[in-house]
Amino acid sequence: MSEPAYKAISAAKKQSLIDAIPAEWRVPIPEDQDNLTKFAETAGVLTPKEVEITSNYDAVGLLDKVHAGEYTALEVTIAFCKRAALAHLAINCCTEIFFERAYEVAKKQDAYFAEHGKPVGPLHGLPVSIKDSYNLKGIDSAIGMAAWVGKPEPESSAIVEALEAAGAIMYVKTTVPQSMMVLDTENNLTGACRNPYSKYITAAGSSGGAGAIVAFRGSLIGMATDIGGSIRVPAYANGCFGIKPSSGRNPYHNIKGYWPDGEDVTGVLCVDGPITTSARDLELILKSIAIQEPWLVDPSCARLPWVDPEPLDRPLRIGVINSVKTYEPITSIFKDFQSKVAAAGHELVEIDLHKVTELADIATRFFKADGGIFLQKVCDETGEPLTNAVLNGGLYPCEPIDLNQFWALSHQRAARQREWLRYWLDTASKTKDGEPVDFILLPAQPQLPRPKEPMASDTVILAWNTLDYPAAIFNAETIDLKKKEYKFEFPTPSPTNEVEVAYDKLFPEDRSKAYDGFPVGLQLVGKKQDEPKLLQAVKLLSDL
Repeated sequence: MSEPAYKAISAAKKQSLIDAIPAEWRVPIPEDQDNLTKFAETAGVLTPKEVEITSNYDAVGLLDKVHAGEYTALEVTIAFCKRAALAHLAINCCTEIFFERAYEVAKKQDAYFAEHGKPVGPLHGLPVSIKDSYNLKGIDSAIGMAAWVGKPEPESSAIVEALEAAGAIMYVKTTVPQSMMVLDTENNLTGACRNPYSKYITAAGSSGGAGAIVAFRGSLIGMATDIGGSIRVPAYANGCFGIKPSSGRNPYHNIKGYWPDGEDVTGVLCVDGPITTSARDLELILKSIAIQEPWLVDPSCARLPWVDPEPLDRPLRIGVINSVKTYEPITSIFKDFQSKVAAAGHELVEIDLHKVTELADIATRFFKADGGIFLQKVCDETGEPLTNAVLNGGLYPCEPIDLNQFWALSHQRAARQREWLRYWLDTASKTKDGEPVDFILLPAQPQLPRPKEPMASDTVILAWNTLDYPAAIFNAETIDLKKKEYKFEFPTPSPTNEVEVAYDKLFPEDRSKAYDGFPVGLQLVGKKQDEPKLLQAVKLLSDL
């Protein structure tokens, strides 16, 4: 019996990615080094200047240098191509590598800068990695599926066009899990993506490649998507910043998925946004996209010109959700951070995660609407099986719902959204000045990310997708075992099923080992389409 077609396609795909990396950059990866976040700086591939370019700045800081003429777009692009190549060799984070295309764009930008003395746009000279579901004309969007290899996309996604118009330089696409509906990045085409901080920590998903390459600093900006945590959970698991905007903030037209056409404009809406190394880079990307007026070319995009909010120079009213069961060190980190916020003069107001189980259930039922039929059909084209992550994820295979059930679910979602508008307004009864809370603060997850699929609670994530509120991940504390004593707890000290037993065995004997130096994030939520104000607060709180 012959092997299924997907295996040969997978082998060829993996080799093509290695072949896309210049031979002189293909260095061995140290097997005895678990934390690989600094590996590129000592691998001997980058010059001292390239180490400086890729290590010393966030995107805002680097662009200041490029736009002042201190670095050229080409030398920055070469530096990040080298570091992205090392990232792929070390952690398997890329699905497409097209460095030559990036060099040509960078050369044109340098020529424009030399002639006009100014950048082509706010992102001029900035290499930006894009999730594999983002279409780039002439490049595959296989999204981890063998059936879609060798089928270059005829048109770029609207978000890609907006980024390129702003001056962003595309150079790699990043990996996703099969189905993009599980929170651990592994597929049958290119394999598993590793977290740069430790092999004992998941890279999460579905934007696991985006989070991992940013943590490795093979990219400062990893563009991603989020319908059920796919920006926020990888940002959290890879120690990065990230934002899930409200729908309509960024253009979403022509991003590829595993569901039938029309999914992108119905049900719980998927959104696109960045994973970054800093809070201010989140604002940089959303603002740069808005400047391109994407609503003129994408009907899914609302007319939302970027308006810088009034400075938050008053005490903030922050609704805090302490009702979620958490585990150490998250419990202590969240408590300590609240103390810092209060000490800075801000008001903390205890609130509930209102109707959270119902909100999460609505999202999950939308995800299962087509019964996984479309995904299975694509798998069948090459004999590809569903991955263990998908089979264990609780979504597919499942029974599809009919049109009447879909309408009823949509009605339920609208009712809960309306209810939450009232609930948020009613927080005014709890604040000192009688005004509603400005933001909501809660954990990104109840525990540290595990070696595999990281979720202990989908409710803290899915609620904001169902409600369509912007939610950001920001770093609150970096674990330093030399300076502080931490306790490490996880939700399954006594696993009760085969999947949990398997996950439990993946931990190192000393569970603290993987987390030394790991940045732990929290989640801040704002009102719908109020991203400018939310990101101002993220910058303020992350500075604490």
